[in-house]
Amino acid sequence: MNEPSGPLTISVVDGIVSAVGEIDAHTAGQLSSALAGRAAEDVVVDLSGVTFLDSSGLRVLLAERQDHADAGTSLFLRAPSGPVRRVLELSGLAAVFEPYDA
Repeated sequence: MNEPSGPLTISVVDGIVSAVGEIDAHTAGQLSSALAGRAAEDVVVDLSGVTFLDSSGLRVLLAERQDHADAGTSLFLRAPSGPVRRVLELSGLAAVFEPYDA
């Protein structure tokens, strides 16, 4: 049986989507909802407060990245936390996402 996920808080301020908490099968829909309909413009996703990311979260990020590519815009990842960086590196996706350093 899966352990219940921790809470996920998402905020959108000045076009930056910030996530704090765990992104897993139970919470990935929140991230997807926050990103939905934003492909017409570049979007920054701040992942500095994410403590856990599983394949469900990766699927959301990849789908949004593709939507942005199709629209000619970019999905940037800002300050991915250590756990997020590790998942991106282990999955081979670290080079797929554009970093945002500002």
